[in-house]
Amino acid sequence: QAQGGSTNWSFGMPNFRLQIPNAHFHKHWHDSASHKGRIVTWFNQAARKHRRREARLAKAQRVFPRPVSGLLRPVVHCQTIRYNSKKRAGKGFTLEELKEAKINKREARSIGVAVDYRRKNRSEESKRENVARLEQYKSNLIVFPKKSNRKKGPTGIDASKDEQAKAEQYIGDVMPIARTKPAVTPYKITDADKSKKVFYTLRVARTDAKMVGKREVRKKKAAEAEAEKKKQTV
Repeated sequence: QAQGGSTNWSFGMPNFRLQIPNAHFHKHWHDSASHKGRIVTWFNQAARKHRRREARLAKAQRVFPRPVSGLLRPVVHCQTIRYNSKKRAGKGFTLEELKEAKINKREARSIGVAVDYRRKNRSEESKRENVARLEQYKSNLIVFPKKSNRKKGPTGIDASKDEQAKAEQYIGDVMPIARTKPAVTPYKITDADKSKKVFYTLRVARTDAKMVGKREVRKKKAAEAEAEKKKQTV
């Protein structure tokens, strides 16, 4: 608006309900001398998905009657102090675990058990857990006879014809690791719990652990001084 011969332009407040423009006009779609093309397209996503599915079906038919996911893996703890409380699938079972489960190390892979010659058992608890895992696997195992044994009949570990007829190909991880969450049992808070001073107790315990050496030295000096005082009085 023009007032008193001078020009005074006035503008209203912007409309905040409209979309804020955020246009990108500097995409480098093509390679050139000054810029490298950085735009990566994924137009073949559906085709790749179809190809992966066909590959899984072909593998399942190729490895039948063995499980699709592969060999049985042990339960191991993750590395470093940050993650060692978590469990995951390892590379293979140790020779000690196979010996405890009475499985020949040379025949283990032929019955679907992974073997790791480098891993060692550091604790008895994990060793027992993996041995129990192998024994459970053996109880559910159906072994088809080799071509050389088909005419002779089933051997000690070979399954009978009825068991072979009932066998189905297992889809998914063989004996997946169950990650159970620790259950917290609720209980009623008592007056003794309310009167406890947790921070004070922790501080006292930390101070006691810190002053062990100094207190022992002080106690030793006091005992020596008391002994010297008794000698002087005698």
